[in-house]
Amino acid sequence: MERGVTTASDGLVVHGFWCERYVYRSHEADSVASWASVVTDSPVFAVLHIVADAEEMAAGLPEAEQQRVIGTLDATERADAMVALHLGVPCGLALSCGATWVEWTAQPVRFLRLAVRSGPTCAGRSGRRDGFGAPMVAADGDG
Repeated sequence: MERGVTTASDGLVVHGFWCERYVYRSHEADSVASWASVVTDSPVFAVLHIVADAEEMAAGLPEAEQQRVIGTLDATERADAMVALHLGVPCGLALSCGATWVEWTAQPVRFLRLAVRSGPTCAGRSGRRDGFGAPMVAADGDG
């Protein structure tokens, strides 16, 4: 991975950040319950999407577990992740949630610029930090 990645474009290539969330059915991470992704052009927004998603997950936990999850997302950890992404280094977060295991990753990527873009604005381009927007369980309700 190239160091010093920025969000500027170089002709046909646009630098960005690819973020994924895997929810596993158990702590052994042997069976995926759901998967979601989000794309952004900012290392700050990449981290904030992950944080928003983790905070949403924590909201459904008992108070003690909420505090454990929120404590994992402190300002120093967030800043370190943003710096790492800006330097071209992938980062991630893994948390247990009851019987499930959740992993978030963010990594710098290069996208090919589209020659023409029309239609509605893509989710995540507005600058809002809504997490990944997809439910944390499989669409069939198993999880």
